[in-house]
Amino acid sequence: MSPKSILLFLTCLSVGAVLGYGLAGPHKTTDAISGAAQKEEEAQERKVLYWYDPMYPGTHFDKPGKSPFMDMDLVPRYADGGDGTGIRIDPAQVQNLGVRTATVQRGALSFARDIPANVEYNDYQLAKVQPRAEGFVETIRSFAVGNLIQRGEVLAEITVPAWASDQSEYLLLKSQQADAQIVSGVRERMRLTGMPEEMLAAVDKTGRVQTRMMLKAPVAGVITGLDVYPGMNVNKNMTIATIQGTNPVWVTADVPESDIHLVSGRSRIRVTVQAYPEKVFHADSFTLLSKADQATRTVPLRVSVANEEGMLRPGMTAYIRLRASGEEALLIPTQSLIDLGDEQRVVTRASDGSFVPKLVRVLRSSGEMTAIASGVEAGDEVVVSGIFLIDSEANLRAALGRMRKNAASGAAEHAGH
Repeated sequence: MSPKSILLFLTCLSVGAVLGYGLAGPHKTTDAISGAAQKEEEAQERKVLYWYDPMYPGTHFDKPGKSPFMDMDLVPRYADGGDGTGIRIDPAQVQNLGVRTATVQRGALSFARDIPANVEYNDYQLAKVQPRAEGFVETIRSFAVGNLIQRGEVLAEITVPAWASDQSEYLLLKSQQADAQIVSGVRERMRLTGMPEEMLAAVDKTGRVQTRMMLKAPVAGVITGLDVYPGMNVNKNMTIATIQGTNPVWVTADVPESDIHLVSGRSRIRVTVQAYPEKVFHADSFTLLSKADQATRTVPLRVSVANEEGMLRPGMTAYIRLRASGEEALLIPTQSLIDLGDEQRVVTRASDGSFVPKLVRVLRSSGEMTAIASGVEAGDEVVVSGIFLIDSEANLRAALGRMRKNAASGAAEHAGH
C-alpha cells in the first residue's frame, strides 16, 4: 500500500471515531442522567433512610450517586421498607409453598407418658404364720400354695402340751378365790407364752384346760408358702405359712430420668392392664424410690392401687400413664421448631409480612407443643409449614451478607494502600 493510501485510511478512521462518539456518547450520558433522576424523584416521594450498594449493604451513604466499590448506582433504603432483618417473599409464592403460621400462646404444657409396668404383691401386707409354742399338728385344712385365703380362716390345729400346766394353775387360783393381783399375773404369763386371747377367754368361760390352738390367716391374700403336715412337730421359730395381701397391690415401673419431672404431688397416675383394656385403675398413692439404676438410667416407681375385686393379679403386665402439667410458659407448635443441635430457632412472621428467624431457648417438649423460655413473645406468629424453605433463604442471604461485608472490608483496606 502506498503512503498516500495509508494516510487516507487513517483520516477516515479518525472521522468515524469522532462521529461514533458524537452519536453514542450523548445517549449514554442521557440514559445515566435519566436513571439517576428517576431514582431521585422516587426517593423524594418516599422517605429515604440511607443509600447503599446492594453488593455491600453494610456501608451507608447520605446521598445518591455512584458506588465507590462497583460501577453501579447506589440504592435507597426506604423507611417503609422494613428494618432489613426480615425475608420478603411474594404473596403468591407464599401461597404456593403452603406456608401456615400459629400464634405463640402462654399456658401450661401438659405431659403424658405410658410406661410398661408389672403388678406385684404389696409387701406391706406380707404375713408369716408361726405356732408361737412347741407342739404338734393335729389337723390341716385343704390349702395349697397359690390358693386365696380370707382373714381369719383356719390353716391348721396344733396341740401345745406345755400350756396344760399353766392353765391348771390359773384355774386353781380362780377356784380358791386367790388374790386378784396374783390371778391377773398368772393370766398375763400365759398370754406372754403365746396363748391366743380367744383361748384364754375359753378357759375363763368353760373352766377347763384348752391345749388345742387354731392357726388362722392374719390377712386376706394369696398363700405363697406352706410347710405344714398332719402329725409334724412344730416350734415357735418355724414358719408354717406365708401369705401375701392382694388389696391393695403394687404396680411398679422404671421411669426414665428424663421423665422424673412428671412424678410429683400434682401428677395424675392411671393404670391399665391387657386383661381388661377398657378398665382404668386409679392410684391411691405412689412412691418414687430414692436410688436410680446406673445401667438403665431409670428410677423405680411404686404405685399402690386398690384391688377389692381381685382383678389385678401379681405377675400381670400393666401400663402406667403419667399425666402432669408444667409451669406456665410460652407455647409453640413443636413442628415450628428448627433444632440444630447446639441452637434452636423459629421463623416468625412480622406485621409487615416479612419472615424473621429468631433464636429461642427451649424448656421442654410434649407431643405437639413445646415450651419456650425466651426468644419470642405471646402473640407472635411462628411459621409451622414451609419453615425450612424460608429458613434456607434466610441462611443464604445471611451468608451473602457476610461475604459482601468481608469483601467491602478488603476493598477498603486495599484502597488505603
